[in-house]
Amino acid sequence: MQLFREILKINKKYNLIENNDIIVVGFSGGPDSVFLVEMLKKLQGSFIFKIYLVHINHLLRGEDADSDENFSLEYANKNNLEIFIKRVPVKEIAKEVGKTLEEVGREERYKFFSEIYRKVGANKIATAHNKDDQIETFLFRLIRGASLQGLEGIKIKNKNIIRPISEIYKKDILKYLNKNEIQYKIDKTNFENEFTRNSIRLDLIPFIEERYNIKFKDKVFSLIEEIRENNQNNFLNLIDYIDSKNRIILEKIKILSNFDRKNLLGLLLNKKNIEVNRNKIAEINSLIKSNGTKKIDLNKIYRIVKDYTHLYIEEKKEDSTIDRKVFQLKIPSEQIFDSFKISVNIVENLDIPKEKNQYLLDALYNDIIEVRYRKDGDRIFLDEKHSKKIKEVFIDQKVPRNLRDRTPIFLYNNKIFWIYNVKKAYIPKINKNESKLIKVLITVKEVINER
Repeated sequence: MQLFREILKINKKYNLIENNDIIVVGFSGGPDSVFLVEMLKKLQGSFIFKIYLVHINHLLRGEDADSDENFSLEYANKNNLEIFIKRVPVKEIAKEVGKTLEEVGREERYKFFSEIYRKVGANKIATAHNKDDQIETFLFRLIRGASLQGLEGIKIKNKNIIRPISEIYKKDILKYLNKNEIQYKIDKTNFENEFTRNSIRLDLIPFIEERYNIKFKDKVFSLIEEIRENNQNNFLNLIDYIDSKNRIILEKIKILSNFDRKNLLGLLLNKKNIEVNRNKIAEINSLIKSNGTKKIDLNKIYRIVKDYTHLYIEEKKEDSTIDRKVFQLKIPSEQIFDSFKISVNIVENLDIPKEKNQYLLDALYNDIIEVRYRKDGDRIFLDEKHSKKIKEVFIDQKVPRNLRDRTPIFLYNNKIFWIYNVKKAYIPKINKNESKLIKVLITVKEVINER
């Protein structure tokens, strides 16, 4: 009962499980996952929630893996639980994509978790990480040069993922299962030090405990808790430096110390669950000091972008071919151009206020205004004799590189008269009957995904 009281305490402290939850539980059949499910079953006496088990056979251990699969199915049936099982050829996938077995195994697990999560309408995923896993992860990341954010260990609650037994030692888990004669399976590869984490578990920690401090794991976990508390305080102090669009405002961070700036960068990366290490932080810190718009790949999914005013993370996507089509706007008319609504209206009041998103043009009724994106060699007239490349205008006005190919350019009589939101051009006299000219107000509104 003492161990279950500890589980109740952890659950209350981190608000992990609540009434009406639907939880997908990673279940390997090993002692940790069996203990997790046993504790969840006990928690159902205090909360009303459903659990679904998920088991993945990585096809790496032959008959042992099949035996684990069969055990998992039998355990679920015995306890009246629904289980979803999938076989994944991890070795073949790892060879194909050039990743380690550990990386692919984890990716495939969470991919299947997400699939079942959607299928059963779950709102949480529970994994069976224990206190030893926390300590091993800390040491693993320390060896690899992680930052303070990376040394928090495995988060007990991370969005929809919960780890209810992550503050329980493995020895206590085994003691509970053995005392209550609850069966579980043993993965023999856990005793092979082929993998770095196994080596930390089997070699490094026992060596330090025997040679230097028998309570080494307790000391490490205390340090993890201190780092978490420190990071949380930094989070509260630094959150104002990130705007509502998850961008760091470069002008604001000039007053920060180098230490606080690095913590802020770590906080930004953590928002996308991107692994944080000292080298990555140092590289981004150097990026901030550079001129112009720059980008750095963070991993296979994200990159960080520094423009003239902000630093932010964007998802890497295949660059789509810029639409070179020219749209024709009749005077008067209204039309959607990509994510912009463009209104062309005839006005009589010559003193009409012109906003930043408006342009007042002298033109002919029923004539045509053209709108498109920039082309190589585009120039805009600054006065009757001088023009400038639009590329140079973008640089001078510090327009972020990712917006330059998506900024509408307006033309009348084949002359560029307006780079929307950037620059208005000098317009020479029109070689037509000026007495027929009318005042035309062009208004642009950004309406993303309207069409």
